[in-house]
Amino acid sequence: MKVAILCGGLGTRLGALTRDLPKPMIPVAGRPYLEHVIDSFRGFEVVLLVGHQSQKVQDHFGSRVEYSEEREPLGTGGALRQARALLGERFLVTYGDVLRRFDYDRFVREHDGPALAVYERISAGNTAIEGDRVVRFDKRAPELPYIDAGFSLMDAGVFDLLPERGSYEESVFPLLAAERRLAAEVVDHDFFDIGTPEELARTRAALEGK
Repeated sequence: MKVAILCGGLGTRLGALTRDLPKPMIPVAGRPYLEHVIDSFRGFEVVLLVGHQSQKVQDHFGSRVEYSEEREPLGTGGALRQARALLGERFLVTYGDVLRRFDYDRFVREHDGPALAVYERISAGNTAIEGDRVVRFDKRAPELPYIDAGFSLMDAGVFDLLPERGSYEESVFPLLAAERRLAAEVVDHDFFDIGTPEELARTRAALEGK
């Protein structure tokens, strides 16, 4: 099975750190952060959905992975839609700035349809669940009790829901939730992120043992 790793964003919240380097290539513990992310998906074939300064990603990883390259910004939904031919009938979707040590093989085995990992909100949420189903997804509803955990399992039917440009999450999750077709699995808060300077500092401290 393949995992699509979305790593084409501009990383503007990191300021000068991403002026000359794609966000997932920022060094953490002596190597690009994206290497840690890829290593967490051992046993999966990796497809990197690249965009901003994509050549630096491709020069580093070479033929170890496959690539789908945006020639212009398409958003997460457009990027995933463009990668359709590479992903097969079932695949995982995640992000190049999020790292979680997790049994993804088990996650795939236990869900036979679309599934979203969520955790209990800390400060804001975007997801409501009932039993094992997502029943609402709304990024503009911070009062919701859960928030998406940065990875999901999808099938080829998702491509019919994706825009040519726009958000994967906001295009797909609300529609599947409305039809109760999106399974929910609650996971813990144990993950690393480099989306902001504060999160990058915390991740570096944890992974570099400082």
